[in-house]
Amino acid sequence: MRIMNTSSVVLVLGLLIAAPVVAQESPGAEDSRVLTSAAMDAALAGHESAADHQRAELNRLLSQPQVRDLALDRGIDIERVESAAAGLSDDEMNEISPLVAKVAPLMRNGLGSVTISVAAIIIILLILILVS
Repeated sequence: MRIMNTSSVVLVLGLLIAAPVVAQESPGAEDSRVLTSAAMDAALAGHESAADHQRAELNRLLSQPQVRDLALDRGIDIERVESAAAGLSDDEMNEISPLVAKVAPLMRNGLGSVTISVAAIIIILLILILVS
């Protein structure tokens, strides 16, 4: 009985010493469940750059002279539109970005007078006004 008690105490003490040692071991490279800070930073940078890219494209579009003239002709305050564009959330930016993606190449290529781009610009400006 004494041998059994002694071996039980030795086993419990061994487990109490081994558990913290095992818990402190650093995860191996094969452990894909652990997200490193570098991977987290890269994921956040990728997300920020996509949203920032969409906002920058919208700002370039709003700064075009054709868009400013069109807004002036329609009685739309371009300053209000630009401030509304700066405050868009990522979800709102995702809703508007397909329209911006259609219009931006036309504006870059000097085809700003195409009827479809004028309609798209008006839609973008009205969405921005309604969102704000």
